[in-house]
Amino acid sequence: MRKNSQKNSSMRKSDQNIGYFAALSIIIHLAILAIGITTRQLPLYAALLNLITGASIVIYWVQQQIRIKQHYFEYREMIVLSLEVLLIGCTTFSMLHNGWYHKFRYIQYAFLGLHLFALAFFAIFMLTFKMRRLI
Repeated sequence: MRKNSQKNSSMRKSDQNIGYFAALSIIIHLAILAIGITTRQLPLYAALLNLITGASIVIYWVQQQIRIKQHYFEYREMIVLSLEVLLIGCTTFSMLHNGWYHKFRYIQYAFLGLHLFALAFFAIFMLTFKMRRLI
């Protein structure tokens, strides 16, 4: 009986840690947005944050695919990964050429907003539903 209660408490602790990470990520996104607007360096800060976020998503996906024995790729998954790789490419190109083209600025702003929206949705989902295990 004791082991079950310890497992449930550790799972709750894991869910709490993921919730804290989501909240911290939202705060970082909002801070980057506020600092970027006040210092007029939003394109640079948004690009750096998007590069880190996109690379994190792709690295996480690759690690998960290495662990899986049978691979099944969904269209939604491929679309998200393709967009993240496109974002990484645009950001890298902009940084290497020291040119902040208007088209790339708008892409960076759109992805910054999209990542912030996804994090907010995830945080609401975590607070709304109780899960036994988060994959």
